[in-house]
Amino acid sequence: MRSFLRSRLVVPLLVCACALAAFSLWQRLAPVEPEKAAPAVLRVGMEDHYPPMAFMDAQGRHTGFDHDMAEALCHQINAKCEFVIGSFDDILRMMSAGELDILVAGLAALEPRKQFMNFTEPYYSSSTIYIGRPGLAISEDGLRGKRLAAQIGSMQLDILKKNWSDIATVLEVPFKDIFGLLARGEVDVVLVDAVASYDFLKSEAGRDFSMLGDPLQINDVLSLARIGVRKSDRELTEALNRAIKTLRVNGEYNRITRAYFPFNIY
Repeated sequence: MRSFLRSRLVVPLLVCACALAAFSLWQRLAPVEPEKAAPAVLRVGMEDHYPPMAFMDAQGRHTGFDHDMAEALCHQINAKCEFVIGSFDDILRMMSAGELDILVAGLAALEPRKQFMNFTEPYYSSSTIYIGRPGLAISEDGLRGKRLAAQIGSMQLDILKKNWSDIATVLEVPFKDIFGLLARGEVDVVLVDAVASYDFLKSEAGRDFSMLGDPLQINDVLSLARIGVRKSDRELTEALNRAIKTLRVNGEYNRITRAYFPFNIY
């Protein structure tokens, strides 16, 4: 009887021992999942007031299309956004001084800017438009003696200076002041990015104003908005390009867009 019991006990013990040995061998031979690297920290330059692309909400938090896009892109490439908020002029200067990693501010890839940063593929497109009171003609006769304004450091400002400075007064102002000046009658016409004029034109303050003439026929360099990347960092530029494509494919880009626009801006 003891011999029989002993044999009945030995078999399960041998099975358990074999199973443990096999599990131990599997642990040693199975591929080890690599730990995900800690997120890189990117200093992201962004405008303080360029609604609906970038602005402070009622709770004092920075938000907007550019802000949400930057957060989504950073998440996609396993990075953490450290936002540096300032005027367009200030963040351009910081980028040129090497103080930022990326600049998310609807940038046109102008040749002078290529001296101190790389550019991604476009992440939205827009047009440039004149805004003023209906009936004002965008012509030499219509603008002679008028006051025109555009954002400091913008390509719209360059256009005004090139085309109208000999017959009109051209003012360069922070973007946060542009529509206030127009609404108060302190300037007659502003030249702005169309997507950045959307909030004003649908507001109470903008009800007496409209787009004047057709959108400017500008080449792709000026109508396609890109992200600036620290100079010569090809790896980061390529990672952001892949991330932009991924966000468009997985629906995240459209989700972000719908929060600010009832139309497609790509």
